[in-house]
Amino acid sequence: MPQRNHVNEEKLSPRLRHILAELEHIVVGEGFLHFDTATLARRLGCSKRALYSLAPTQERLLQLVIDRVLNRTDEYLAKIAKDTSNRSATLTHYMNAIVETSRPASARFLRDIAIFPPGMRLLEQLQRQTFDRLEKMIRDGIEAEVFNDISPKLVAELILMAAGRLIDPDFQRKLGLTLAESYEELSRLLYHGLLPGQNLDPVGDAIRSAGAGEPPPSARSRDAAAPATFEPGAAVSRSSDNRRGRQPGRNST
Repeated sequence: MPQRNHVNEEKLSPRLRHILAELEHIVVGEGFLHFDTATLARRLGCSKRALYSLAPTQERLLQLVIDRVLNRTDEYLAKIAKDTSNRSATLTHYMNAIVETSRPASARFLRDIAIFPPGMRLLEQLQRQTFDRLEKMIRDGIEAEVFNDISPKLVAELILMAAGRLIDPDFQRKLGLTLAESYEELSRLLYHGLLPGQNLDPVGDAIRSAGAGEPPPSARSRDAAAPATFEPGAAVSRSSDNRRGRQPGRNST
């Protein structure tokens, strides 16, 4: 378990709270390993002493900022996951929230955090908690007969593995997608697998149909095999579809 670096912001002066918020903006938007404390202090218009009042070393200061970002994200996602009034809508909201909370993260920030062990441990902890909740939501949805009966743990583990790959900026560049856009595509893949009405056993269906003297599903009309619509996921689908006209590699530098 990574060491947490929370600070009680209510006990900080308004000036220090402002410095911490501005420092987070710089770190997430521009990365952090290329900065020294003097440069950060100059950018923030404060003294190094002010920064060291937040944390005793630069490494602990960076951990504090990263932990602040990820802890706020975790609390937001946990709050969304508690809504069980409409399981399919909650799953949609949860996956959309993962997309939205990842948007501010710059490629430089992700590259730096990947080679900064304390930060990477915090990120991996957030990912595990995020996808543990996802597993529970899928399991609950299956029990409520809202989703197809697919192993929730397998789905969550595969998405967790994919998420670990997607935070690699070089991999993002190969895809021609940002982290948020990659998560959108992952969300759509998840929806298509969980939606009732999807044919999850085409080979088995073909064998059974052949035995019964019926044409295989692939030979049936498109209308007859059309999957049910999933309105709560429409926002993600529309957003992704709108990107289809963009040129590949638009985010590469």
